[in-house]
Amino acid sequence: DIVEELKNEVQNHGYDVTIIGGSGKRRMSHDLTQYINSSIFVVNNYKPNQNYRLLLAVDNSVGTKKAVKYGVRIAQALDIEVDIITVSKTDEFKDDYKKAADWASKFLRRTNINHKKIFLNGNPSELISREAGDNHIIVMGSSNRNPLKTFFQGNKPLKVLENSQCPILIVK
Repeated sequence: DIVEELKNEVQNHGYDVTIIGGSGKRRMSHDLTQYINSSIFVVNNYKPNQNYRLLLAVDNSVGTKKAVKYGVRIAQALDIEVDIITVSKTDEFKDDYKKAADWASKFLRRTNINHKKIFLNGNPSELISREAGDNHIIVMGSSNRNPLKTFFQGNKPLKVLENSQCPILIVK
């Protein structure tokens, strides 16, 4: 099976990023994201002539800083601007969410990348996907949620992957 082959390939050769085409087979993207020990770049609906922006999803999770660093490298390589998005499920933003967004903004400023911050309230996976539309490349950290909970309930990156119509990099 292809998922097992890729899992072994990544494990044996220590790849940092696995790039896969976005297909109608969302299940494969879902499985690869869960079971491969590298970051996953799913190239959904890529349009070579599109003027993309980077949508950098930032929260208080452990993977955020690494995702920001990957995002900077992509923004520099493609010479694109960045939208930092932070979504709170409640009407109030926790201090650690604000601090994460401020840290990301400062990091981007130090690397001379044009960016803006977006703060939204509601369902994170829905709002990230909606904000991305088809003209962004989404970069977000992976979830460190218990695999059993993920199996039954999913997680934010997987839900964004399922709902998005644009390329997405899930950083591990």
